Amino acid sequence: MRGPWRAALALALHIAFFVAPIALVLGLLTIAVVTFRYDQTSGLKAAAAALVVGALFAVGLRAVLRSRVRPRGVLLSRSEQPQLWRMTESIAAAAEAPAPDEIRITSEPVVVVREDTALLGLRTRTRYLELGLPLLAALTVGELRAVMAHEIGRLTGRNRLTVLAYRTSASVERTVTSLTGGPTKWLFAGYARAFTAIAATTAHELELSADEVAVREAGTRTAVLALRKTVAVRIGWQEYADEYLSMAKAIGHTPDVLLGFRKFMSHPARKPQLAERAKQAIAEDPEGRVRRRIEAMKRAGNREREADERPAFAVLRNPRKSVPELEDRLTVDTLGPRLPWPELAKQAGAAHVAEQAALLSAAVEQSGLPVQPSIAGVLAAIHRGQGRDLINPVLNPGLSPELVDEAAVDMLVELLGCTVVDALVCARRAHHELDWGGPSQVRLAGGQPLDPDRLVRPAVVDPRLVPGLHRALVNLGVPLNHARKPAPEPEPELAGIVSPVQCAGSSYDLLVTDRGLVLLPSSASTTKRLLAGTLARFREAELEQLGELAATPVRQLRERPGAQWVDSRDVASARLDQDRTGWSLSLELYLDEYAVSELDDELVQDVADGASELVLRSTADGVEHGDPYRGLGELMGARMQVEEPLAASG
Repeated sequence: MRGPWRAALALALHIAFFVAPIALVLGLLTIAVVTFRYDQTSGLKAAAAALVVGALFAVGLRAVLRSRVRPRGVLLSRSEQPQLWRMTESIAAAAEAPAPDEIRITSEPVVVVREDTALLGLRTRTRYLELGLPLLAALTVGELRAVMAHEIGRLTGRNRLTVLAYRTSASVERTVTSLTGGPTKWLFAGYARAFTAIAATTAHELELSADEVAVREAGTRTAVLALRKTVAVRIGWQEYADEYLSMAKAIGHTPDVLLGFRKFMSHPARKPQLAERAKQAIAEDPEGRVRRRIEAMKRAGNREREADERPAFAVLRNPRKSVPELEDRLTVDTLGPRLPWPELAKQAGAAHVAEQAALLSAAVEQSGLPVQPSIAGVLAAIHRGQGRDLINPVLNPGLSPELVDEAAVDMLVELLGCTVVDALVCARRAHHELDWGGPSQVRLAGGQPLDPDRLVRPAVVDPRLVPGLHRALVNLGVPLNHARKPAPEPEPELAGIVSPVQCAGSSYDLLVTDRGLVLLPSSASTTKRLLAGTLARFREAELEQLGELAATPVRQLRERPGAQWVDSRDVASARLDQDRTGWSLSLELYLDEYAVSELDDELVQDVADGASELVLRSTADGVEHGDPYRGLGELMGARMQVEEPLAASG
């Protein structure tokens, strides 16, 4: 069954969702009135039952109906950006769709219309058109018009029933996600599965009709190109954030985000790579959604329109002024003064090699070898065959044994190469140069490029080549006595929380970090946890408490009374046993005079060969925050042995 009939059936079910409980309560009240005429006691009991049922339905409906769509991003008023508003309203008029009430700029690489609705989608309160800033950098005006036309076209469709059913389906799915737990979520999730199964085709039908609007507004070629390009933009934006925006965060300066992303996307090396990756992503999509849309657009046969090849930010008034203002308003935490990209890359590169040089000094200090942390001292140690022992303190303790040698070489090459560059930068003999096609390049004072990996790797792999490396460094003018102060212990980063777990008969909140495990005495009583499993209010309060824990620096948590710390470097092996009732994690620890863990003696028991064992067990009423199990697997690495996978226990 397709088309409006399926949408009509879905809407009938949705209306019944509201009518059925009202009818049930009215029926119970009617029974109470009739019964009261013949037996007042039985009538009062029936009335009480009706009131109880009505109260339960009222509480459940209140939890369901309070879900709201909140505005995101930066609001653009009509007076602030009249050209963008005119473009939006002309598209809506051509599509015979309602115009959005607000236009907002976001930092996400998408254009989307979000609707704040009442009665789970039956009535619309506010429509928000959210325009992603990255698209303004990467698309042309014609492509932006196509993307906006597609989103606005979703508001009209071929018939109103389909639009209403789709809006209701989106509201139902959003409500299920927002409910925190308890019987209300369990019951509503069942209804949501039934509703979405009936309304499953409405999204596909609306998408096809929205694509027809996009083709009419921008032409077939531009609409198809825009669809493909948005896939490339999503891929590129993630890479841009990882490789370039991270530099700004590292040194505390604000770059020109939109301008930088435009240069990133249009770079001769990046552009074909991103296009190919987008093409591959479209081809490998198991659902084939984008492929079907492109084929449908090509079959539409509409007459082509003249493409508007101006950059998309041309729809903004005075983009040179308004774009930086939008970027500043989108930034929640200010990064500091603005800095041009070339200077930002130069400073970020210098800061990175300085950090790596400090890490090399820390490794030398922790190794216990009689080695000076200078470049000359490290070269001498490598020449004596001590490179592996030198770098061992900063290697991941969870590495598989067969990977340790290769990882030691790579780490030593990375740290020594960065230390060499750091020495040259400090001596003003080299600097980092921005490259939109890849990582920043190291340039010597004369302009020649320098590849530190190629320079130092041969000698690290074969210590007999160290004298040759020594001469090469002297010829480059590298100060061989250069060394940084050892880097302090890095602050652990939280992966997730499990609350509570049992350890030696006591309850703890388990915090999994990338450096070890924190155990905090749990203050929640069994009664409170049982209530959290049945009542949404108590579950929300518990999740808020876990959120507060997650937002607290791990260093501060370790200083709390009764806190325990299991350092990853002290873990020899780990075993995870899983069954139908939960899991048990056994950690074999070496708590000798060199150990850095902080554990009370009563929590561990001695085992063979001078090792100790710490056992953690899950509880039936436990809750999670973040992704603790992924973090635990990454923390333990090859040391983890899973005795009985969870999938096999069912």
